[in-house]
Amino acid sequence: MNSMRNGLLLMLLLGLPACSGQEEGTAELSAADQARAAALFDTYETARQEKNWQTAEATAEQLRNKYPDSEAATKLAPTLAQVGEQAEQAREQRRLSELWNYQTVAMGNGVQRSATLYSHTAAPEEGVVAATPDAQLVLRDHPSWGRSTYLLLELSRFDCGKPCAMQISFDDGQAQRFAGRQADSGSGPALFIEEDRRFIDAMSQAKKVRIKLPAGSARIPTLTFEVAGYAPSRFEAN
Repeated sequence: MNSMRNGLLLMLLLGLPACSGQEEGTAELSAADQARAAALFDTYETARQEKNWQTAEATAEQLRNKYPDSEAATKLAPTLAQVGEQAEQAREQRRLSELWNYQTVAMGNGVQRSATLYSHTAAPEEGVVAATPDAQLVLRDHPSWGRSTYLLLELSRFDCGKPCAMQISFDDGQAQRFAGRQADSGSGPALFIEEDRRFIDAMSQAKKVRIKLPAGSARIPTLTFEVAGYAPSRFEAN
């Protein structure tokens, strides 16, 4: 009887899986995978040191997805939050820069340079057509007429009144009075901003510009421009 019991116990013991200190399905990474993970971390560190934040962020994501249990992945923790913040700032700066359009056009014996920016519109909901901007801000350097700054208004009719003036604020600063001059662009009303050098100097230091048109002049009471991506060198030397 005892021999039979001992035999059954032996069979049960032999049938148990070997205990290696790891749960099933969590085998250690191979040396080759650890090396690949280390190489990704090196790429991440190089991009981070060079302040190539978006490349660093993408490399970290690849490392965490492919080799989450690697030694290299654990080294990301101290710097990952900073990289994410910097990458987000870089994306926002790129978005703001791409809002501007710079052009150089041959004209007579010289060239006309321009920098243009559409007024801000709210981001549309998915499946909804984006709203048409109410105006376009134009900085122009004409070979014969010189420098000027003006608004092309998305209106069929516009009356600036007399005297023609507008209130312009830069970021959260107090609104400043700027004299204006109404004109016809050939495709709609244009409103020139007098003292354009003063305007451009202030705009170059700002993130947003708000232009309040004269009361009763149009259905558009205030225009907002996201100007933070303006690159003076591209307008000056384009």
